[in-house]
Amino acid sequence: MPNKQKKSIFPYAGLLLIIILVGSLILNLWGTIYGLPDKLYPDEGRIINHALAFGMGDFNPHYFNYPALSMYLLFLLYGAYYFAGHIAGTFQTVADFQKMFFADPSGFFLVGRIWVALTGTAVVAMLYFLGKKAFQDRRIGLLAALLFAPLPYFVFYCHFVVTDILLLFFLLLSYFFIIRISREGRMLDYLLAGAAAGLGIATKYSPVFLAVPILLAHVFFTISHKKKLISLSFLIPLILAFGAMILFFFIGSPYCFLDFQNFYDSLQFRELYGKEHTFGTGTGSAWLAYPRLLISHSFLILNRIDLMGVIFIGGLVWAFFRRTKEDFLLLCYPLILYLTMGRWTAGSSRYALPLVIFLAIWGARAVVEITNRSRGSDGKTSWLRTLVYSFVFLAVGLTLLNTIIMNHRLCRKDTRTLAREWIEEHIPPGTPIALEWDTEATVQLWETPDDIQDKINAYKTGETETIHHSAEQMATVHQMRLDAVPEKNYRIIRMGGMDQTRVEPENYSIPDLRQRGAKFLITSGQVTWIFDTARAQEIYPEQVKFYRQVANDLFLIKEFQPNPLNVPGPVIKIYQLN
Repeated sequence: MPNKQKKSIFPYAGLLLIIILVGSLILNLWGTIYGLPDKLYPDEGRIINHALAFGMGDFNPHYFNYPALSMYLLFLLYGAYYFAGHIAGTFQTVADFQKMFFADPSGFFLVGRIWVALTGTAVVAMLYFLGKKAFQDRRIGLLAALLFAPLPYFVFYCHFVVTDILLLFFLLLSYFFIIRISREGRMLDYLLAGAAAGLGIATKYSPVFLAVPILLAHVFFTISHKKKLISLSFLIPLILAFGAMILFFFIGSPYCFLDFQNFYDSLQFRELYGKEHTFGTGTGSAWLAYPRLLISHSFLILNRIDLMGVIFIGGLVWAFFRRTKEDFLLLCYPLILYLTMGRWTAGSSRYALPLVIFLAIWGARAVVEITNRSRGSDGKTSWLRTLVYSFVFLAVGLTLLNTIIMNHRLCRKDTRTLAREWIEEHIPPGTPIALEWDTEATVQLWETPDDIQDKINAYKTGETETIHHSAEQMATVHQMRLDAVPEKNYRIIRMGGMDQTRVEPENYSIPDLRQRGAKFLITSGQVTWIFDTARAQEIYPEQVKFYRQVANDLFLIKEFQPNPLNVPGPVIKIYQLN
């Protein structure tokens, strides 16, 4: 009888899944042109630059804030991109390929973004399979995919070359085999669960916590089959799973082992960054930030409360009362991750995604089980069933509308792009302009050939270095940039710089900027907000004083304001210094 009910409610489950996946792909691809040819999203440029740098022959990324698997996969995609362009006659030589990147990197960014968008759709598919496998009901899998696919903060990160979306895929894939371990205990499932977890660690380090649900699934299987917990036969499957985890972590990011000291230093930096998020101005902890994010976040435009978050929280409460074996397994990873991230000073929707995928499954499960129980004795639909599904459809509809508005904004010019175009039209080339240190946060202007040559010399003499690439690579990269400098270039005077997680006060002085010849000063709201807190007044007194003087003493000649409906980006202000 239950099977008949399931079949009558979703007679075309395969068709529904295809519709959800096609819709997900459309949402993920719509707006992938955002910002181009400017590079406006943080971290995206770092991953792309490292992927291309492998083409110089050094496969050590020298940068371990992220593992290297995403960079290696992107490197392979760029190889395919080059050969396709070479066959089509777009690129005659590797030098042409390199020059194109520096002249207009749009094609390279689009290759990576399309790959991430496709991966995001694969995540939605894996969410269906895991939801179906965990609770043995395809309706739960379909509903989980439907709830998660239109989430604006999921779709947003599917637009950029970041590691988080690939992480979700390997996380769900590993969990699929973890559920199978708890029921069947086949050696192949241990191997596949460990391999998927290892590739996940090689994407972003947090899947190391998957060792706990793998162990718990093994214990559940052992107890259910009345086997001994302390025996050689108990240890062999775990050795296989954890061995596969380590092996595939090595395959995906080998220099985490081969360049262990840099890898270890990066792990320490990641922990420091978590504690001193927002450049040391953050206070307290993020324990309440993630629950609040489910209900209210920056992507909400039409409604103040995210109804989808209500479903997710309701699903978690329902799981607490049900407490099945599958609930304990699904809880392991997100709980450990939450306890780890909650110690940090700030929460992020990007960091929350590995938590939300499990909440989507629990929310879908709660909806299906509550509506099953609310069916009347005569088989007719009850008022509670109607109310629950109406709430779900309303939540999905509002979420989808918010995401559509977001994607519409991503197709429009960013304030930083508008400001760059205005500068190139109204300010003569070669003019000295002061810009903040965070290049993605502010307007992106080409430097003069002389400035680029100075950087080349500084890298060659060892005067300048970076954690991202070797000095030799950086000198070569800037030499390539020198060959692609457009006519509209400017003498850039950078204000500030980074020392670990703190902003250095270099050039945060109006007299110093004038002495260095700066004619204009550009500020970005994506930077200035850092110094607009009580904590900033303690640790950044020079910068706080500087921005106050700018607002009071300098002449504002142009301002670019964002709009929640059609203009993305931070507030950009252009001041005249003389």
